[in-house]
Amino acid sequence: MLGKRRVRLPTILIPFPGPQCESGSQDIFLYLRPESNGVLVESLLFRVIKDTSTYCEKCQIVYLANIPGDFIVRHRIIQQHNAVKIRFAKLGKKAFTPDMRKKFTEQFKLLFRNAPIIGAFSALKRLKLQYEDLFKIWVPPENYTMICGQSIKLYRGYFIVNYDIPALLHKNNRKTDIAVMIYRSRLNKQEYHTMVEEMGEKLVAENVVTAGRPLARTFHYSNGPFEQILDGIGYLYDNKGSHLPLSCLSFMKYLLEHGFSQERILHTIKNPIMRFRTEKGIIEENIFSMTKDSTYKEASDIFRQRI
Repeated sequence: MLGKRRVRLPTILIPFPGPQCESGSQDIFLYLRPESNGVLVESLLFRVIKDTSTYCEKCQIVYLANIPGDFIVRHRIIQQHNAVKIRFAKLGKKAFTPDMRKKFTEQFKLLFRNAPIIGAFSALKRLKLQYEDLFKIWVPPENYTMICGQSIKLYRGYFIVNYDIPALLHKNNRKTDIAVMIYRSRLNKQEYHTMVEEMGEKLVAENVVTAGRPLARTFHYSNGPFEQILDGIGYLYDNKGSHLPLSCLSFMKYLLEHGFSQERILHTIKNPIMRFRTEKGIIEENIFSMTKDSTYKEASDIFRQRI
């Protein structure tokens, strides 16, 4: 029984120094997937930064930790981090909002009520697939879309919601430690994306991953400020295994200083699909998608436009 085991605590190699809200700076989480070759991948990613003067000058590692698999399992970190995606993977069609139904019809030219939409867990049973088989299925671009942060893949007559979730949950176990780091970055959007692309190229060149493999299957990085908070909720600890206060997160501090309550921010993180006022009218979207690649000010301004 897990309850009788002694759970290992996180090893903090570089303690987090606290928030910084200086203009142009962001704290971006990057962590390796469980199936990655941890130490080798870490060293290659560091080398990309070290060997390029622009990255070295504008990117500083301010947190480095090893989070043990048994600690992750005990605290249900993966389940909490992916709670919304798991809900859609379980409920499938029932989880869709009215606006999501409209987007589905526009994308696939099929009335929502007539569409055979199922969650990933139902797909495993109905199609008699193993979780890894479902994860590796490739479909042409016209048979795949993202709606409010939820993936939909048309395969063998079914629209499968969040196909990757069963494999993600299965791969994380007591033995799969995760290396987590935070880059305090002053790179602009283009510079940061170029750096990530070069990291991918480095991994391919060193035969760590095969060409064409999506980088998201090797490592995750925060796609925007709100995702930085989500990542911080899961992976920011001290050596005693205590979670650092959320106000230590740079973007959380920024929002608190600009009039938002922590209660409202956390409610948004847990319920990210919402409606926003935009120049094109009111739309429904996922806050993580809406603020992808945003600066702290841009993300804050978008947050103010929620309904």
